[in-house]
Amino acid sequence: MIRLPEPPAQSSLLADLTPLLDVIFIVLVFFLLTAQTPLLQVPLQLPDSQDASPAAADSAQRQQLALFADGAWQLAEQRYPDWPSLREASALQTLEALDIAVERSAMADDLLRLLAWLSAQGITDTRLLMESADE
Repeated sequence: MIRLPEPPAQSSLLADLTPLLDVIFIVLVFFLLTAQTPLLQVPLQLPDSQDASPAAADSAQRQQLALFADGAWQLAEQRYPDWPSLREASALQTLEALDIAVERSAMADDLLRLLAWLSAQGITDTRLLMESADE
């Protein structure tokens, strides 16, 4: 009788990791889908358009603050490169009424930071200046 040589048994000391990787992947996907990430929110109380009172200060007493797309600010005629330098400005400490103009491509978190600071300072007479969409 003819016998074929049997291939040598290759025994590996390492176990097959494929089932373990499958389980780890399934658990990872489960955790990613069920994770509750906290939402970062700034509490704002926006007035209802019908309940909003008119601005208390007249146009001569109002200051205008502009936020540019590069993160720079301009208060009256003075330009500030960033939020910390604007916050330290003496003109910002004496505000009573403020008009805020924001470029469309400016970062929203800069505006929210300003609104939160104004709320903390008790400055409630603010107006957001907007341009119409067709301009």
